[in-house]
Amino acid sequence: MSNALAVPTVTACLVTLLQTRIDAANVATRTTVKAGPLDDDANLPLVGVHLYRIDRNASLAADDLPTRPPFGGALRQVPRTALELHYLLTFRGQSVYQSEQLLALCAAALHATPEVFPDLIHQASASHPDITGNDLARAQERVRIRPESLSIDELTRIWALYQPGAFALSLAFVAGPVVVESPEVAGTVLPVLRTGLGARVLNGPRLDTAAGPDGAGAPVRAASPMPDLRLFGSALAPLPGETLKVLVDGAPAPATVLDAGQLTVPLTGVRPGVHTVQVLRLTAPLDTAVTLTAPALASAPVAFTVLPTLGAVTATPAPGAGAYQGTLAADVLPALTGSERRVRLLLDRVRPDATVALALDVTPAPQSSISVPLTDAPRGDYRVTLEVDGARSLPPLDLHGLFLPQEVTL
Repeated sequence: MSNALAVPTVTACLVTLLQTRIDAANVATRTTVKAGPLDDDANLPLVGVHLYRIDRNASLAADDLPTRPPFGGALRQVPRTALELHYLLTFRGQSVYQSEQLLALCAAALHATPEVFPDLIHQASASHPDITGNDLARAQERVRIRPESLSIDELTRIWALYQPGAFALSLAFVAGPVVVESPEVAGTVLPVLRTGLGARVLNGPRLDTAAGPDGAGAPVRAASPMPDLRLFGSALAPLPGETLKVLVDGAPAPATVLDAGQLTVPLTGVRPGVHTVQVLRLTAPLDTAVTLTAPALASAPVAFTVLPTLGAVTATPAPGAGAYQGTLAADVLPALTGSERRVRLLLDRVRPDATVALALDVTPAPQSSISVPLTDAPRGDYRVTLEVDGARSLPPLDLHGLFLPQEVTL
């Protein structure tokens, strides 16, 4: 990995390499090799080293992921990016033959130097003070130089960016990967002080489903007291020397072991909505001389839904004829705590030909019964549903297991 001077260092190395080889060839008029735009035709003869495109290295692009933990966002390791540098060499001699001679010399030089070696980096640093402080020579990944083939269409598009007549004999190649590190500093980790060895058969718990009184797959209706949640799976019971831990929404909850495949968990304090439950078995540390942390065998989390329960709904009309004026009152389970984001009473007309529906907002407050005012409501029979944070109540069941819709007459 290298700092941000790695990219200009590669360019300076190429300029130094080509200048040295051309000087050794003793071309009649000393040729200048420099980095610059493609249309630079001053100081002939001239070899231009132009960095015109940069890509990410596909092999190393994701080597440092993830650089931060999922929670907190603290830097775990220094981010780095791997780049591929695309260069275009241009050759402008005092004659056509001299341009072609310069092209041949540079192509041979690049072929003979497949990598940017540390000696070349030190030589370039001495010739180009602008790259002083680079650490490319210590990079784990060597920068390799390889030719690149450009089609006539690609080369035409590149030169179309410049004024007509600026075209010169060209040679394309790629240098990479150049791995550049971010200047951020990652946190340090203490070295390992002592190692411990141990072996244990690990048979983790498997949680298949969570069921309420209405069975697996059915939501849990709120009641007073709240019903227990039954967990079904395998290897749920702790083995000798282990501790059972059940998490409901990530918080520890008491649990009762019925057998190796069944647990019960009380749902006291669980609010309406979608929740998750997970079973963990904490084993004893393998080596207490090294760590007291108990390894955990954890099941996959399973989701279950708790629905609010709506009690009897009472409509109290205000005196007068015409549209309904009055209030609706009802008991709710579980009692509201005031922390709910949205509580509503939903009214739908019973008559199939009626399309009237009302949504009455309830101000969240600590209460076990609600009272909602109605103004200018069409009279008739309505089915009533309670919605708490997106979870809607279901009507009770009769002796045959059929729904008995809760209705109110306005």
